[in-house]
Amino acid sequence: MAENNNVEKLTEGVKEGNVLAGFVLYKDANMDWARFKKYLKEDWDMDVQDEVKDNAIVFHADDMVVACSLMPSPIPDNEAETFAANNIMWKDGAAEAAKHQAHVMVAVMNKFDAMDQAELFAKVACCLLKLDNAIGIYKNPTVYEKQFYVDFAETIKKGEMPVPILVYTGMYLGKDGLCAFTQGMKYFGKDEMEIVNSKQQPDKLISFMFSIEEYVLSEDVELKDGETIGFTEEQKLPISVGEGVSIPGTTVKIGF
Repeated sequence: MAENNNVEKLTEGVKEGNVLAGFVLYKDANMDWARFKKYLKEDWDMDVQDEVKDNAIVFHADDMVVACSLMPSPIPDNEAETFAANNIMWKDGAAEAAKHQAHVMVAVMNKFDAMDQAELFAKVACCLLKLDNAIGIYKNPTVYEKQFYVDFAETIKKGEMPVPILVYTGMYLGKDGLCAFTQGMKYFGKDEMEIVNSKQQPDKLISFMFSIEEYVLSEDVELKDGETIGFTEEQKLPISVGEGVSIPGTTVKIGF
């Protein structure tokens, strides 16, 4: 998308690590940078003294570089609305995303640890989303609703891992049952995961996916072909590893 060129300009000169980027959607281009800095300090003890120039700011936090830049226009080609429709947790996501008239590109650079980078991104995005005119955040491959994202980001304060905003979990009705899949586990060095043709109810399936994602990430677990997994002594769910059904590439499939 066109915004990638602007991210490259913001991140020019950054030599090490990767860039983790997203786009916070706003109802208008009235950007309250002072309040954004206030939230950074109050919520995460980030004392940002850097100046805002041309509606953009670049600062250092946790040995990483953060860049935010306001674009006083919608994301082109209805891209945000299209991807908001992927969010199974936000019924009116596409319609709400369509209301945005401006957006802030936020990028976190210099990745030395994937989880540290992802959590710093969540903290910064949380503060941007707390502004009154924020709608949500477009972070490929979906758009998260404002309060949903903020609520999970703030669980970091309690030492929890905000998995639902770190890894995208999709769900759809397959030929013989519900299917669920992840997009984003690869960022943390893990295989994407799938459940194919489950007979479980949607709420139980999505809850299980969140639990298994958190387990794999927090415990640094590798799920291996032919093994089983369960959250009780009696639960023994089969694991298979092979070509993905819902997404391309190798995936870990769990029988649930």
